[in-house]
Parts: sequence; structure tokens; C-alpha cells
Amino acid sequence: MSQARSSSSGQTFALFRAVKNTLAAKVGQSRGHLIASGTLAFGYCAQLAFQMVYFLILTRMLGPELFGRFAAALAAINLVAPIAGIGFAEVALVRVSQDREKTGLWAANALATTAVLGAVLALCLALVSGILASDQWLIWQLMLGLAFSELVLVRCCIVIARVHQARREIVRTAVINVAVAAMKAMIALGLLLSGQRSLVMLIILLDICFTPLLFILFMSLTRHAPTIFSISWRHLRDNIRLALSFATAVICKAVYTDLDKLFLARWSTSYVVGTYAAGYKMLSLSFMPMRAVLEATLPRQIQLADYNRPGCSRFTVNLLLLNVALAGCIAGSIYLLAPWATLLLGEEFEDSIGVLRIGFLLPVLQAVHYTLGNYLTATGHQSTRAFLQLVVLVVYVVAGLIVIPLYSWQGAIWTSLGCESLLALLFGLVCIVSLVGDRHESVAEDSGASVE
Repeated sequence: MSQARSSSSGQTFALFRAVKNTLAAKVGQSRGHLIASGTLAFGYCAQLAFQMVYFLILTRMLGPELFGRFAAALAAINLVAPIAGIGFAEVALVRVSQDREKTGLWAANALATTAVLGAVLALCLALVSGILASDQWLIWQLMLGLAFSELVLVRCCIVIARVHQARREIVRTAVINVAVAAMKAMIALGLLLSGQRSLVMLIILLDICFTPLLFILFMSLTRHAPTIFSISWRHLRDNIRLALSFATAVICKAVYTDLDKLFLARWSTSYVVGTYAAGYKMLSLSFMPMRAVLEATLPRQIQLADYNRPGCSRFTVNLLLLNVALAGCIAGSIYLLAPWATLLLGEEFEDSIGVLRIGFLLPVLQAVHYTLGNYLTATGHQSTRAFLQLVVLVVYVVAGLIVIPLYSWQGAIWTSLGCESLLALLFGLVCIVSLVGDRHESVAEDSGASVE
């Protein structure tokens, strides 16, 4: 009897210890995610501050019309930017998240494709600018310099940041993001303080300063991830479909984020483009805190989806609630503080207030569809995500061609809101169908196991 009692108490103690260890592991994971999200959020807040400084200096340095031409050129660059690298930066994030031993391989693949294709795209944009030769566009020399800076130098820095993110080196990811934004802000501030309000000098300095920064970041990556850095054509070929699906998704997002500026440049004035772009830029920057949470947690989502699909679903629901609550607070602040935007932008940007007042819900809509979209990516439905974004792209282009010529910037912001809402709705429906399907598969597997 005493032996049975001792055995029972031993089993109870073992069960208690197992439960304790499980809870400790979960608390440790939660604390780790919280620290990672907080670190990246702090980095994004610093990045947001520098981007805001850069953006505000440009509005005051260039004025509405020249800023409108600059914004239109930057929108064109952003539209083709996803083609630079054709999605291999995102493939590197997924593959390195799955296996850190492949850091060198995927860093080399992503950097090589980004550098080569970015340079080709910069030349193509310069050629288009030379052919257009419009007063609402930058001359080809300026377009070449700006495109090279954004498509080659800046995007390669971002690729390195993504590799560090996949390795869960969140501090280095945050440092790189902040360094890129801080470099732009310091260059613009230096020009403003020196009285050199020249777009030519701005672009020249961007190219000159980002070249050594990229070199330093690359050397840092090779020191902290001392694996073989060699390009593998076989791995590029084997992952081309996944890369293209990522590229398609990012291209679609870039189109219904920046095509409205090009439409306005076609059917409106540089002044309208400048005031609209200023307001829209403030809206897009307000998404930074939610983006920090999403960037910090995506590798964990991918890992959970590999071995614990229900856990990944619960994790995503918690992320969604957090991001929507945070975005709601930001949206309310934007609506209330919009009348004071001219204190930052300048009195000439009074029309930007209307953009902020109409588009204040944009961060909430983006928080919903980005969170759900990351779930689709983590659970192997990236092609579905890309297809739905293509559908929204078609809707956006058709709506923009009809609405923007008639209603100018009001039509542009309402078109953006409508398409973001449609994307959130479609992602939500697909996630629900995916969850139901996974539950049925789990029940079927449990039934089969019980029969055996």
C-alpha cells in the first residue's frame, strides 16, 4: 500500500513539474516576443521620427510644386521597387527563419538579385524620364540618381535587415532600419541648415552616403553570420515560384499605395500631388508601430505553422486584437489632430488636412489585412494572398481611372480606403475557410488515430 501511495505521489510530482516547465516555457516565449516586439517597435518609432523629419524638411525645402514632382518620381520608384530582387528578400526571411545555417546562402542570393535588378530598373526609369521630359517630372539625371539610391543602395540595406530579422537578431534589424532613415534625415537637415535647398545636392549626397553604409552593414553581417556567402543558381531556380508570389503581392501593394500619385500627376497639378502626397505620407508613417509588431512576430508565426497550426491561429488572433487596438488609438489621434498638420508641413499644405480627415482609418484597415496576410504566408497560402492582391489591384486601377479624373485627391483617398477594405475582407474570408479546413483535417487525423 505504501509503495502504491509513493508511486502515486511521484506521478503527481512529475505531472506538476511538467506543467510548471510548460508554463515557464510559454511565459519565456511570451516574454521573448514582447521584448522582440518592443525592441523593434522602439526602432520603428525612431525610424518614424527620422522619416518624419526627412519628410517635413523636404516639404519646407522644396515647396508644394517641387515636392509634388519629387513625390511623383518616388511613387514611380516605389511601384517598380518590388521587381528589384523579385521577392527573394522575403524568400530569404522564410528560409533563414527555418534554418539559420543557410544565412550566407540566402543573404548572397537576395543581395545579388536586388543589386542587379535594381540597377537595371534605375536605368529604365531614367530612360522613361528622358522620353517624357515633362514639367511635372524629374529630369533623367535626377531620376537616375534617386532611383539608384532607393532601388540598389537602400533596398540592399533592407535585405540585410530582413536577414537579421529572420535570425531573430532584432536589435541589429532595428539599428539598420533606424540608420537608413537617420541618414536621409541628416542629409536633408544638413542641406537646410547650410542654405542649399537643392534637389540635385540631395540626390548626390544620398548616393554618396548610402554606399559606405551598405558596405559597413554587409561586412557586419559576414562577421556575425560567418557562413559561406555564395550565389546558388539552383536555389534561386528552385524558389523562383515562391519569390514571384512574394513579388506579386508586394507589387500589388505598391500599386494601390502609389499609383494614385501618378494618376494625380496625369490629371492634376504638381501642387495637388504635393499636398496629397504629404497627407498620405503622414497616414502611411502612422502604420509604423503595427508594422514593428508584425515584423518581430512573423518568424515565430512561420515556426508555429510548421508544427502547431492551432497555436499559430491563436497567436495570430492575439496579434490581430493588439494591432487593431493600437491602430484604433492612432486613427483617433490623426482625426483629432489633423487641423494642426500645417504647423508641421507649412501653411501651403492646408489641403493635406482633408486627406488626413478622410483617410484616418487607413492604419486600422492595414493592421487587419497585414496581420491576416502574414498568417496566410506562414501557413503556406502565399499564392492565395498574391492572387487576392491581384484582384484588388485590378479593382484599384479600374476605380482609379474612373474616380480620380473626376474627383481629384478626394477620389484618390476614397479609392485607397475602398481597396484596403476590400483586401481586409477577402483575407478575412480566406483565413476563416483555412481555419475550418484545418479543423476538419485535425478531427479526421484524430479519428484515424483512435481507430488504429
